Amino acid sequence: MSLSTKDAILHNPLIGTFFKQAFLSLIGLVALTTASLVDGIFIGQYVGASGLAAVSLLLPYITFLVALSLMLAIGGSVSIGTFMGKGDTKSASALFTQIIVVAVTLNIMLAVVSFVAEPFLFWLLHIPSDVVPLTREYLSVIRWVFIFQFSTMVFYYLVRADGYTKLATIALALGAVTNILLDALLVAYLEYGIKGAAYATAAAQIVQLSVLLLYFGDKNRAITFSTFNKPWRRVFRAVKNGLSEFTNEISVGVLFLVINTLLVINSGSIGVAAYSVVNYFIFLSIMLSFGIADALHLLVSYNRGASHTSRVNAFLLIALTTAFIAGLILTVCLLWFNHVFVALFIEPSQQQATKYAHTIILYVWPLFLVNGCNVLLSVFLTAIEKPLHSAVIALGRSILFPVSFLVLLFHFTPSPLANEGNDINISFLVALPAAEWVTFLLAVVLVYKHYFLKNTHM
Repeated sequence: MSLSTKDAILHNPLIGTFFKQAFLSLIGLVALTTASLVDGIFIGQYVGASGLAAVSLLLPYITFLVALSLMLAIGGSVSIGTFMGKGDTKSASALFTQIIVVAVTLNIMLAVVSFVAEPFLFWLLHIPSDVVPLTREYLSVIRWVFIFQFSTMVFYYLVRADGYTKLATIALALGAVTNILLDALLVAYLEYGIKGAAYATAAAQIVQLSVLLLYFGDKNRAITFSTFNKPWRRVFRAVKNGLSEFTNEISVGVLFLVINTLLVINSGSIGVAAYSVVNYFIFLSIMLSFGIADALHLLVSYNRGASHTSRVNAFLLIALTTAFIAGLILTVCLLWFNHVFVALFIEPSQQQATKYAHTIILYVWPLFLVNGCNVLLSVFLTAIEKPLHSAVIALGRSILFPVSFLVLLFHFTPSPLANEGNDINISFLVALPAAEWVTFLLAVVLVYKHYFLKNTHM
């Protein structure tokens, strides 16, 4: 980091400094989220609710692949950054090469395993028979696309580790735009159906990778592909650094699996499709929070190191206020214009799925008010070197509280058989906002106890 940037972080006006740091991360994440939302809209409109269900039912498996890739990417980027800080570019380059080789090999192996063991995978994911054909059609293409997608994800993080944040952001944004345009062409215009969405994702990954490869055209880069002249045990050390990210993502995957399973038992694939609509907006909310969190982590770390406690407090307040306002706006939009947003994904003619989606929004809307704040408080605890407490918050909101509450409330929800002839009761989904609010209260207590109270007595 240049001295001018460091000086700005420590001394420039608070609000301008905060949003300048958050800008690049928000651009990339918003582009990625927008592409995902548009993907869902085209699938919902041109394939139908069953298409939404097919994609949503694969989310636990996709999250597992993301978890492995993030473990390699973030763990590797931390180790590479350490080598770079020491001026050991040869070790950094060797580890860069090894991480890329492991990522590509691992993704190829998993694609082959998903092809060979597809029936077992579908059983594990509780995919109902009525959406198996669409799920198989989508997975027949996307399993091979994942090789490029998740290997490129690793490459993206490693390029950022060498300071090429702008290039990485441009790659992400161009990939997202490509995905959106090809969704319109392949899914809507050419009517390739759910396979068209998979082909659009493939093309987007090729564009993203092509832009990232420009990194090697810059003579000022510190890292190159190198021969394996360094011990491979460093890869295992890097993997160890990324275990927390792996744990967090796996927790999210388990939550997806539990929600999907309970919805399949309770309301079939229609319930899964309806929930997927709301889940796209939960994803949007979380991605916005991660963009804000990127800025918060950097600003808090530097100002805390410089003993600028008042600036640390101010940046935390700005971040939380921003996340809350974003959540409030999203909540108002979903409650006030719910018919518009649901109709984007599900045609009004699919009355049952539409009705379920409206009901789910009424059950889960309170989570949008605090889920972003929970992400930020977890990141803040990491920034003040309280990783254990941060992990408690992350695991609490992603698996411990929601899974416990879901299972408990589902147990007391009338079964479909007992409720025959009446509307299916999906009120157990109030477990999701309940879990976020319990996590929020816990996070506030931990931050107060381990930061504010400590600083008060210093």
